[in-house]
Amino acid sequence: MPFYSYFDEPENYRDPFGFYEQGGSPSLLQEFINTIEKDKNNIEEINISWYLFNNQYLYNYLKEVAAIGIKVNVITIPLEGYDNNNPKALKNLETETKTEERFTKYNLARKIFGETYRSTSHKNFNLYIFSHLYVRSANIKKFSRGTLPYSLHIKSAYIKKKNGYLVLMSSSNLAVRDLVKYESMISIENEPGYEETAKAFYKNLIENSIPIKAYKSSLNTTCNMFEKVAYKFSGSMYISAPFYENSANNLEKKLLKHIASATHRIIICAQHLAAFNYDFNANHHSTIDKNEIRQGILGMILKIANNGVRVTCLSQTFAPLPNNENKFKNAKFRKPVNTRNFQKFYGQLQQTDNIEYYVNNNIHSKYIIIDHILIFCSYNFTPTQFIYLDNVKIDKFKNMSNVSYTGIHCEVGIHAIIKDPAMVAAFENNAMDIIRKKNTIQVK
Repeated sequence: MPFYSYFDEPENYRDPFGFYEQGGSPSLLQEFINTIEKDKNNIEEINISWYLFNNQYLYNYLKEVAAIGIKVNVITIPLEGYDNNNPKALKNLETETKTEERFTKYNLARKIFGETYRSTSHKNFNLYIFSHLYVRSANIKKFSRGTLPYSLHIKSAYIKKKNGYLVLMSSSNLAVRDLVKYESMISIENEPGYEETAKAFYKNLIENSIPIKAYKSSLNTTCNMFEKVAYKFSGSMYISAPFYENSANNLEKKLLKHIASATHRIIICAQHLAAFNYDFNANHHSTIDKNEIRQGILGMILKIANNGVRVTCLSQTFAPLPNNENKFKNAKFRKPVNTRNFQKFYGQLQQTDNIEYYVNNNIHSKYIIIDHILIFCSYNFTPTQFIYLDNVKIDKFKNMSNVSYTGIHCEVGIHAIIKDPAMVAAFENNAMDIIRKKNTIQVK
């Protein structure tokens, strides 16, 4: 079987609100390791691009794999992008003991970064830093982790075997100091249509990253320009990245085309659903010369529902309309950053038939089911993900007068299109299971 799916959730753990030494998804971490372990003798190279890389268990395992001759490349964001606030004790999942010392994501990553930086013995283990920032507005506030946000919001691996390949994709950061959420992971093995895209992406990503031993904290990351790489993606996998020209803009077009093709049902699940009625600022693009308001994928979903397609939305974020806030005053949910825009979407959704909307504070998976296909995503459905601007110039930020930015706005994202009936059924069952949870509320 070329496709495999894995799921994790808070209910799998005795303490669903604990911070585990094994990370925010211990079950998925073990499945990740098992997938490599069962075919370890056939593996030549492991390439891992993980937004956060501070899991000592994963790091130790990859060092062991490298020690037997397998080349391991890990690409992550700079240390500055790891949260250094509010240190907490960690619990060991197996012994249920707690550490006396308290840790932040930054502390844990710094230990791994420092060891790799100083080491002379890990000859097959390579750690790379992808330092690209993505910014498109002077109104942005100081980011919670570092000054400005880093774009490598991706969790995937391409594994080259002597005979064949593996692609792994996950919604989970596997990060220590993340809480357990509703997460998912897929494995694609030796299936035609995926390897060429994944292989090329990792080659391009490493070429545009900095080896940890050459990385300096004094590097100016507020000037981000890349040589544009021409690449033709397959119909089964698509990747957006700052070195792929207009890739994020084209990503939206591809998703819109898929959604528009729906004939009977759509299930969309993500931490954030917010790509609706947003600005595209052509002043920051070198060839597109027209500003526009994009209705986004949520606008297309409203249109499709009005045409009779049954739509189910699941999200972590929600903002009630001002006139019905009392109805949800006891419900737990995270509000979207752009509350006003979400309320415009929700207002239209309330007037639309054929749509159900569910909110659960623990959702972190990201996928869409359209009729009989699954689109598994590394990204949230926000305006940020679907905008590519290659000529951003911001001399001064409204809330950070001493900071400037010049470069490309593009978040790194990946999705895979899967038509395997068993995979589609597994994710449909996952969505229905979340809907049945006691802490899930229906808002439409």
